[in-house]
Amino acid sequence: MFKEKNPILSDEFLDHLVKEINQLYGEPTKEQMTEPIDHDEE
Repeated sequence: MFKEKNPILSDEFLDHLVKEINQLYGEPTKEQMTEPIDHDEE
């Protein structure tokens, strides 16, 4: 069977998507990116 070597979403497409999302919602700050995510805080 022939297996396709190209990914479904190219890096180019994902980079463009990231840029669009950042424009719409604002880029995450350095703190937001390094901050651990805790969902069970009360």
